[in-house]
Amino acid sequence: MATSRRNQPSRTTPGPRGTANGNAQGGADTGGPPRLPTVRLAPREELAAAARVAPLLRAARDVARWVGAGRTLTKTGRLRHADALTAATHLELIPAEFDAAWRVAVAARMLVLTGTRVEAGDRLDVLASGTADDVLAAWDSALTVMLEAEDLDGMATALYTVGGPVRMDALFDAYLAAADTRRKGARGGEPGPGGEQAADRGVLQDEGAALSVALEMLADLGVVELGADEPGVEEDGGALTVTLAPLGVWGVHRRLRAQGWHVPVTGGRARSDAAALLATLANCDVEDGEAEIASWLAGRTPRQAAAELISAASQGSPGLRGAGFAVLDRIGADAVVSVRQALADPVLRAHAAVWLHEHGEDVELDREDRAWLLVDLGAGLLEEADPKDVVAELLPDVPPDAQAELVAGLWRVRHPGVTDLLTALSDHHPDPSVARAARKAAFKARSVSAS
Repeated sequence: MATSRRNQPSRTTPGPRGTANGNAQGGADTGGPPRLPTVRLAPREELAAAARVAPLLRAARDVARWVGAGRTLTKTGRLRHADALTAATHLELIPAEFDAAWRVAVAARMLVLTGTRVEAGDRLDVLASGTADDVLAAWDSALTVMLEAEDLDGMATALYTVGGPVRMDALFDAYLAAADTRRKGARGGEPGPGGEQAADRGVLQDEGAALSVALEMLADLGVVELGADEPGVEEDGGALTVTLAPLGVWGVHRRLRAQGWHVPVTGGRARSDAAALLATLANCDVEDGEAEIASWLAGRTPRQAAAELISAASQGSPGLRGAGFAVLDRIGADAVVSVRQALADPVLRAHAAVWLHEHGEDVELDREDRAWLLVDLGAGLLEEADPKDVVAELLPDVPPDAQAELVAGLWRVRHPGVTDLLTALSDHHPDPSVARAARKAAFKARSVSAS
């Protein structure tokens, strides 16, 4: 935490959780499910336009057109071998491409199976004449069948979580390791004889080849983009990468949301309340956070926004309080009335006083207010950041002697997070005198709390 122009602790600015300043990597392990990144979803018309030209969807349409009024199926619900070979040759598709196109056509209802017959369905021309919603529904059905057929749901989620390019070799290693683990689990974990080990190596090679084909099919559907992390090195095969394309981000986002995951979206809080905005900002980087704030502010008048933010800050955690007053900076003078009213709230008084002081207003800020604000901001950082990072940034411009004197009196602050903050200072402060003062103050704070 930096200090303000007047040597008072400044409010935190919206940034990603898990860091003390929004820049460091890592953070406290909360023990819950991994936090998914905030993503920016492309406009629906743009997504639909990409889906209309996806090679795999077009191949599915062509297969459906070839089937036309109807063809006879085998008992297993597939085209007869001669028909499949004729269709693949006519459409210039290799067997793997034809198989994927067939599955997609059925999933998207471009083809309809009825008993031992197959014929073109009512969505045959969806790519040309369907609305954006119709096209995206067909594409989403295609995504589902492709991920399920190749058991690639976990890989798609991993790519979404990373949020950027992944080296192909690392992706293959992770996929094959998971496949090997599943296979050994099916055998009960018992090591097999040399013949079985050789067979396993052969199976892994086959699975690696299958993954390569599956990725090409996903690229043809517009789910992923295949590239390289350095220009001009595609030829050596050592730096090929896989990234979720905008369509892939949209599709995986829908799947994760349906499974109950929290999947924050940039710009998705424009109609939400202030509490939802502040919670979303905790998962954003600086650029996405600013876009989220701008979108939210555009949906209400400055005074409405200020009143909502003050209300959310009064009911939120220390971290959300700091973020709320940081957003109030974007409103400026139109927020002064609401912030002045917040002076009457004991939880917000110190934040409001500093905010008004920094915006040229005449307001009193006493020693107790400053101490309470220091504890509140420190508690906010401890919600997600590593205690070592919090301690390192809490009072960077204050000499150790002055820090020790300030910390020694923090036990008097009536704040629920004071003991945790003092404990972090006692455990991680590099200066022995400050750590000793924090340890004594923490003992006093615990005694007061117990009594």
